[in-house]
Amino acid sequence: MLYNCFHSPLMQDLNFSASREYLLAGPSGTWSASTISGCHTRKYHGLLVAPQSFPGDDNYVILSSLDETFICDDQSFPLSIHRYTGSATPTAQQYIHAFSANPLPRWWYQLDEDLLLKEIVLDAHGSVMVRYTLLNGKKPVTLQLRPLVAFRNMHALTRANTAANTVIRTVKQGISINLYPGYNDLFLQLKNGSFQADGCWYYNFEYSWEKERGYDYQEDLYSPGYFKVPLAPGESVIFCAGLSAANVSSLEERFTKCSEGRKPETLKDHLLLAAEQFLAPDRIKAGFYWFGSWGRDTCISLPGLTLLTGKINLFKSIVRQHLKQVKNGLLPNTGAGNYAQYNTVDASLWLIWALQQYVERTHSWKEIWHEYGKTLKSILTAYRDGTLFNIHMEEDGLIAAGGPGLALTWMDAIAPEGPVTPRTGKAVEVNALWYNAICFCLNTAIEANDQAFIESWEAYPEKIARSFTACFWSNEKKYLADSVNGDNADWSVRPNQLFAVSMPSSPLLPAQQRAVMEKVKEELLTPRGLRTLSPADPQYRPEYSGDQPTRDRAYHQGTVWPWLLGHFTEALLKAEGPVALPFLEKIYDGFKYVLDEYCLNNIPELFDGDFPHSARGAVAQAWSVAELIRMEHIISGFKALQLSSNTINTLNQQI
Repeated sequence: MLYNCFHSPLMQDLNFSASREYLLAGPSGTWSASTISGCHTRKYHGLLVAPQSFPGDDNYVILSSLDETFICDDQSFPLSIHRYTGSATPTAQQYIHAFSANPLPRWWYQLDEDLLLKEIVLDAHGSVMVRYTLLNGKKPVTLQLRPLVAFRNMHALTRANTAANTVIRTVKQGISINLYPGYNDLFLQLKNGSFQADGCWYYNFEYSWEKERGYDYQEDLYSPGYFKVPLAPGESVIFCAGLSAANVSSLEERFTKCSEGRKPETLKDHLLLAAEQFLAPDRIKAGFYWFGSWGRDTCISLPGLTLLTGKINLFKSIVRQHLKQVKNGLLPNTGAGNYAQYNTVDASLWLIWALQQYVERTHSWKEIWHEYGKTLKSILTAYRDGTLFNIHMEEDGLIAAGGPGLALTWMDAIAPEGPVTPRTGKAVEVNALWYNAICFCLNTAIEANDQAFIESWEAYPEKIARSFTACFWSNEKKYLADSVNGDNADWSVRPNQLFAVSMPSSPLLPAQQRAVMEKVKEELLTPRGLRTLSPADPQYRPEYSGDQPTRDRAYHQGTVWPWLLGHFTEALLKAEGPVALPFLEKIYDGFKYVLDEYCLNNIPELFDGDFPHSARGAVAQAWSVAELIRMEHIISGFKALQLSSNTINTLNQQI
């Protein structure tokens, strides 16, 4: 994080403080998020957003916010801020003194001679706790805390209605409430506080991001009343909101435990901390806020989020869970069980790549084949013989897929008029993954002495490499076609060709690898990742904004994706060697500035194609974080290898 603390001039500028977000997320799937101003700008913002028992991967906004009023003598100081439709745009909170999010969000409020500190933590069970401490002051004050509840799906908004069950139930040192059937009860508790019933609806909250994105952007929220609690100088009080009743006497201990841990200092520290928020025992959340578990994203993210963070057992647990979902050789793109969608051509091949990363790290070639060989063989056979969505191997050994209305690669945006980048036929990265998957499986089968598999597949790599060059390479253009459908080749300059270089097994000659990387570096590279289309292309769209159809048309037509940097790093070091190290280190180091730009201490989904490369899309993305972790690991490993090699050469010269 570039700045450890934002002070009042920035915090009191709503253009700044309402454009930066904080996010706390736990292994239970619960999160707490808003802007650092405290003013919600998204329907996904909420003090407690949690899973419920309804079908699907969605979360639900249970407790939207907690409005605070600081009362001293006969003066009241409102500390919360909202936008309301039809009202003047609010000014930023005038009492804010400073804000920090390293590692947890903290606000300091200066109210005459009183200095109040507010801190938020989220525990492993999915309860959110807010602690208020009167740091400086001459006499006791009173805090008034008014909860605003929603009980709605995170994608929807709610309005005042008569169906809501507004009955309050008294629990030890607090209340519980549940507006609608099917939801968990919400428990609101506060030690030494008193609750005053004052049920009412608050109308026309406005969420500016949703308005810009072309969605419904207004809602009403219900408040059951408010808590009042005295606070003396030097004292703290903790408010707890959760889906089960809390032992209020232990809140201080729970809060302290949640706030313990080393303060992150380097970019790597922040990335490793950010990695935790995507991980569950059996899956990876692809991003915040609206992504669930995606097969492709999971497989690409697994090495960075688990193997390089020391979570080997978690890697295996997630892989086992996903292997159970393989159907006709395909891994689900989204969902699971009855809700699984298998519309992806490459997720299964990315799974094989992830297992390859595991093997190379653990040197467990035989073990991996004995444990996963049956499934790996079934995947290769399904691709070869043909499976869903017209995925099949053609006579030249290359994989073709797709058809009208389908978008099966990672460039899968679909606008009202159809797929934006359909890439029907042979996609370049799919066939790079296909070639690498067969080579890896043959290597593991050889270690495990699986002669039947070896005899069936050993002729394929040479045939595929030859066909790959004939299909995608141009001696005149010196780069690879993005996709080929029959006699029609798409020569749009896109980053998908770099996987033909970055994969452990490449079908390209060294000279071709260097040419590909020169093209990618020249036309696609930015300080924030790789563009999805060259700016020289007439279809290039430099900005990702507007309503959903407009954004979908730009999604892979020039936007910059940071997750591609892991493979770019591998490919460039393979093509250029040690001379590329300072260049790559500069790109990696530049991401420390991103930690302050969008959602604090996180890496977003994408950026605009043109300078200043504004952050866009999901505020925190699993594969963005994972591949930057892997980028740093690749750079460090290459440097260590060079140092070792130089040391050996020096010793040899001395001898």
